Amino acid sequence: MIDRTKFINYLSPAKLNLGLKVVGKRPDGYHLLNTIFCLIDLFDQIEIQIIDKPQISLIEHNQAWSYTTDLGYKAAKLLQQATDCQFGANIKIKKTIPSGAGLGGGSSNAATVLLALNHLWQLNLPQNRLIELGKILGADVPFFIYGQNAFATGIGDIFSPITLKDEFFVLVQPEFHIPTKSIFSAIKHFSKASDESTASKELLNNPHNDLQDVAIKLYPQLTTIIDDLKCFGNPIMTGSGSAIYLSFYNLKDANKVAQEIGKSYNTYLVKNLSKSPVFTKSS
Repeated sequence: MIDRTKFINYLSPAKLNLGLKVVGKRPDGYHLLNTIFCLIDLFDQIEIQIIDKPQISLIEHNQAWSYTTDLGYKAAKLLQQATDCQFGANIKIKKTIPSGAGLGGGSSNAATVLLALNHLWQLNLPQNRLIELGKILGADVPFFIYGQNAFATGIGDIFSPITLKDEFFVLVQPEFHIPTKSIFSAIKHFSKASDESTASKELLNNPHNDLQDVAIKLYPQLTTIIDDLKCFGNPIMTGSGSAIYLSFYNLKDANKVAQEIGKSYNTYLVKNLSKSPVFTKSS
C-alpha cells in the first residue's frame, strides 16, 4: 500500500556519451546516431507525493525556467493525459546535474517522473509504451526509461545492452551552456555508418564525438579548456556539450586529476552505473 501522506524520494541520474557519431538525418530533421550511453552517479533528487485529485504541482521550483516548461512537470501531465488518470502529484526536483551541459538532467527527470508515477498511480504501462511517451518529451528521455548502459542507434532511441568496465570520470563544466539545437543545426558532414558490433567497438576503443568539432567552431572557448585537459588524457565532450570528460580505470588517478583540474574549473568526479537507481528502488 502506497502511503499518500509522505513524499517518496527518487534519484535521477546523469549520463555520458562515450563517443558519438552522426551517421545521417531523417526527413523530419532528427539526426541518426551511433553512441554509447553510460549512466553515472551524478544525481538530481526527485520527491513525489501522490494526491487524490488530478492536479500536478511542481513545488519548491527554484529554477530560471517556468515550472510549466520543466520536463518533469511535462512528463507528469503527459502520463496523466495519456492514461486519463484521476490521481495527481506534488513533485519536488532538487537539481544537481548542470543544465545545458550534455549530461541529460532534464531528460532524466522526465524519465524518472514517468517511471515513478507509472508505479505510484498503479498504471502498469509496459516499458515500450513509456518509451513512446518519452520520445514526445525529448530525444534522450527513452534512454533513461530504458535505464541501463546501452549502444544506441536511430535518433538515440534504439538500444542494445552493453556491459562496461568500472570506470571513473572527471567532468569539467564550462561556465557557458550550449543549446542542443544550435549544434545539430550546424552539422554539415556525416560519419560512415557501421554494423552494430563494429560501431560499438570503435566507440569503446577510440572514443570520439562528432559534435565536438562542431561545438568548437561555434564556441571557440572550448578549445582552451580541451587544450588544458590534454595533458591528463583524452578530453571528450559529452552529447552536444558543454561538459568535457576524462576517463580513468583507477580511482586514485582520477581523484588526483580532479583535484588538480578543480583549481581552475568546476569539476565533478563520478563513476559509471550499471543500472538506473529508479529500477533498484524498493517501494
